[in-house]
Amino acid sequence: MRQKNKQLRTRRGASIILVALCAVGLVILVYLSFHLALIMGGSREVRNAVDAAVLNVGKRVPQLKVPANIFADCADSAGFIGMSNISRVWGKAYLINANVEGMRYEGLLTGSASDAADKVYSAAQQVNDNLRAQLTNKSLLDQFFNQLSSNKPAKLLGESATVQTQADNKIGWATAMVDRGAESNLTVSQSQLPTGVHAKIVDLGNQQYMQGYTPIRTNGREFVFPSFKRGEMPHLISDSTFQRNTSGIVTNPIPNAFREMGSADGQGTTLSASACAQANPRTQYQLAIPHAFVTITFSNRALWIVEGKQVKESFYGFEPETQQGVKKQPLSVGGMLDGFANLGNEYKLGSLWQLFTKCPGDHTAALNKLVQRVKEIDHTFTTQKLTALMSNQMLMPGASRYIIYPHYTSPDATSPTMRIASIPGSALPGWLQAANPPEGQSAVIITEEASIDDPNICWDNIIGGKSPTGRHWTEFYGSISWQPGTGMGQCLGDLKLSRTTKCVFTGVP
Repeated sequence: MRQKNKQLRTRRGASIILVALCAVGLVILVYLSFHLALIMGGSREVRNAVDAAVLNVGKRVPQLKVPANIFADCADSAGFIGMSNISRVWGKAYLINANVEGMRYEGLLTGSASDAADKVYSAAQQVNDNLRAQLTNKSLLDQFFNQLSSNKPAKLLGESATVQTQADNKIGWATAMVDRGAESNLTVSQSQLPTGVHAKIVDLGNQQYMQGYTPIRTNGREFVFPSFKRGEMPHLISDSTFQRNTSGIVTNPIPNAFREMGSADGQGTTLSASACAQANPRTQYQLAIPHAFVTITFSNRALWIVEGKQVKESFYGFEPETQQGVKKQPLSVGGMLDGFANLGNEYKLGSLWQLFTKCPGDHTAALNKLVQRVKEIDHTFTTQKLTALMSNQMLMPGASRYIIYPHYTSPDATSPTMRIASIPGSALPGWLQAANPPEGQSAVIITEEASIDDPNICWDNIIGGKSPTGRHWTEFYGSISWQPGTGMGQCLGDLKLSRTTKCVFTGVP
C-alpha cells in the first residue's frame, strides 16, 4: 500500500514539473512571438519610412540649383539652373556647336566660330558639374530624407526609434541614369538645325524630344540630356532597375534616380532598409538660344559708265538723293559729258519686304537662311511669319540694318514673340547686344537680276558735242550674301543685300 502511494506521489510530482516546464516554455514562446512581431512590424515601419523618405528626395531634388553663369537666358525666373532646366543649357550649347558644324559643312567656318563653340561647351560643362555636385551632396539629400523620415517613426521599436540615413556612409548617395534612350524634357524640331546636322530624336507622335541619356554628337563633341518621361511623376523603382543603370554615359551626367539606406535602433536591435526613387521635374522646354537675333543689312553703290568704261564708283545712302558722278568727261565723238543720277529711290518703296524683293529673281534661298536661324530662337517661326514681319516694317530714313529679335513677357525667356526693328532709330531690349557680329565667313547665295531705269534714273549733259544729250539708262541689280553666326555672341547671322545702280552713258544719241 505504501509502495503504491509513493509511486502515485512520484507521478504527480513529475506531472507538476512537466506542467511548469510547459508553462515556462509557453511564456517564452509568447515572449519570442511578441518580440518577433515587434521586429517584423518595426521592419515594416522602417521599410515604409525609407520608401517615403527616398521618394521625398526624388520629389525635392529639382529644388537644388546653381548660378546660371553665361546661361542667363536659360535660367529660371530667379536666375538659377536646376534639374528642370539643365537641358536648356545643354540645348543652347548644342545649337551653337551645331551651327559651327553647319559652317564646316558649307565651307564657312572660321577660327572665331570654333572658339565660340569651345567656350560655350566648357561653360555648359561647368554649370553641369556644379549642379551634379549639388545633386550628389550627401548632406543636402540627407536633409530631404530626414525631413520626412522624422515624421514616420518606427513606433514598434520604441518612441525614440526614428529612421535616419546611415551616418557612417561617407560615400554618399548612389545615383543612376534610368530610362536611357527615352525622351528628355527638351522638345525639338529637325527644321531648327542647320544643314548637315541631325539630332537623335524621340518621336511621340505630336511632339519630338531630344533623346535622353544617349550621346548626341556634333562638332566633335558629345551632348547628353537627362531622361524625363512626359507626364510621369516621381516614383519608386526596383533595386535591380537602379543597379542596371548606374554606369556612366559621359563625364558627370546629371542623374535622375537616387538610392539610399535608412535604419532605426530600438528594442535592442537595428533595422535597415533601402529604396530607390526616380525624379522628374515635370517641366518641358523647347530647344533654343533664347537671347539671339538675326540682321538684314543693306549697302548701296553706283557705278558710272561712259562709253563702256567705268570712270567712277560712288556710294549713296538710305534715302533718295541726287549725285553728279561724271564731270566734264571727254567723249571720243567730241565734247565733254556731265552725268547725273537720282539714286536711293528704292528706299521710297514703303516696306522692308518691298525693298527686299525689289530686284527680280528668286529670293527663297535667302529667306530659308533667315527662317532656319530664327527657328533656333522660336521653333514655330515660318516663312509666312517672316514675310509678315518684313511687310509690316516700314523703311526708316537713314536705317541700313533691320534686326529680328524675340520679345519675352516671362522672366525665364520662354514663349517668344518675334519682332523686327530698324537700326539706328529703335529702342531694343536691354539684353540685346546688337553690335556683336556673326563669326562665320560671308558667301554670296543669290545674284539678283537687273531692272532697267527702275527705281533709279540718270541723265546727262554734253557740252560741245554733236548733241546736247546721249543715250543713257540705269541698271539696278544686286547680290545677297549670308554670313552665319554661332549665337554665342547672340548674333545668329547677317543677310546682306548689296545693291548696285549702274549709270550708263553712251555719249551718242
